[in-house]
Amino acid sequence: MKRKTLLVLFAVSCAILLPGCGGRETEQEQAQEAQQPAWLEEFYTGNYEYRQSHIIGEEGAEEENPTIEGKRISSPYKEYAKDIQPGGPMVWSEMYSFEEGGKAVNLVKSVQGYWVRQEVEIGHPYGYGEDLEFTKAGTEEYNGIVCDVYTTEYTEDMAEVMNSFAGEELITEPVTAVVPQEYYVNPETNQLVCVITDTTDKNKKQSMVVAMANQGLTLEEAAERYNDTESGRFREKTEILSYDDSMTIDIPDVDILTAEDFMPAE
Repeated sequence: MKRKTLLVLFAVSCAILLPGCGGRETEQEQAQEAQQPAWLEEFYTGNYEYRQSHIIGEEGAEEENPTIEGKRISSPYKEYAKDIQPGGPMVWSEMYSFEEGGKAVNLVKSVQGYWVRQEVEIGHPYGYGEDLEFTKAGTEEYNGIVCDVYTTEYTEDMAEVMNSFAGEELITEPVTAVVPQEYYVNPETNQLVCVITDTTDKNKKQSMVVAMANQGLTLEEAAERYNDTESGRFREKTEILSYDDSMTIDIPDVDILTAEDFMPAE
């Protein structure tokens, strides 16, 4: 029961699509960051407010739904997010994140009102620490601004993410997702104003690792099952509403439910 609960919480955690799960940088990440554009470095290390939307379907026939608004402080890392679409696809209403003891801690409030604490390995938004290679794809108007558009992609091992969340090696094989992106940059301010991330492959690989851990499927069996599933195209749009170095976030003192609290009484 405890493992099943962990897998449910993992799926919930992956549904919480935030632009940051930040924290400490390694020397290698700092060196790689120095090679990145200044607008990307500001996104990684700055403080800002954001709005996040889910985009479902192909271009020209897509449906865009704003789902999250939040704010992020880089150092010391803190983040707050809230569901702005009550009754929508989210299974949570608020989340606070911060760094503690070398871990990223998430305090997640469910729509039923209880709080769950999640501890995961420290990560970073959108390929942070990767040596991203950008290609300028032209210009496009965004909110009345003619932006430079850059494309890139990175990979993420969803088995590694699952194992980190569970605190044990549930999946022994890599399950790698390819994550393409578009970055919209205001050339006048040299600031990032929007990121669109294609999460189609990531969502599929997340479903695969949950099935592998929960149902004992092999990688081949999980791949066959989800290759036959027409899931459509999913993208995540993160808009930077404002950069603000004076931002503050207060982490609340809340009562936390554990995995044992979800177990039925004997």
